[in-house]
This record gives sequence, C-alpha cells and structure tokens, in this order.
Amino acid sequence: MPRFTTAPIEEVVPKRKQRHPSQRAQIQREYRDALQNAVNRQDQALVVELEPSDKPLTVRNRIKRAAKSLELNDITIRRRRDRIVAYLPVPEGEQ
Repeated sequence: MPRFTTAPIEEVVPKRKQRHPSQRAQIQREYRDALQNAVNRQDQALVVELEPSDKPLTVRNRIKRAAKSLELNDITIRRRRDRIVAYLPVPEGEQ
C-alpha cells in the first residue's frame, strides 16, 4: 500500500532554470558592443582579425547587422587580407 506524507511546496516544485541568451544573441551583442565602442571613439575603426575557421562573409554580415541595429547607415566595411575593418567615413570638411 502506498504511503502518504506532506511536504512544503518549495521542496517539491521543480526549480526554474535561468534562461540564458542563445549563442546567436550573444554573438550579435558582442558585435554590436564592439562596433559601438569603436564608433563612440572618434577616428577609430573596428578591426576584426579573422581566424582560419572564420567565414569573411559571415563576419561582414554580422557587422552589417550590428550597424543596422545601431542605426549606422553610412558605415564602410572593407576586407584586407585576414581582417575586416569597419569605420564611419570622415566628413569632407573635417579631413
């Protein structure tokens, strides 16, 4: 025959797991923060050093997505060998 007992609800209810952002969201935040830090400093460019496993087009698209979320429509992105450089162009009168 089964035995019946009582227990406090806190002990028997499953603990809720803390939700962590997905890997995609973490990567997007990392790119956005890096781009924002570079843009906030005048005359600074974001330089992304590519590793052999990195796909240049993927990195470029991530930078473009970060720029779009920061409303940086005039950003310039260039690939130079094993790195990608993103910067805001200097206005004509300030050179």
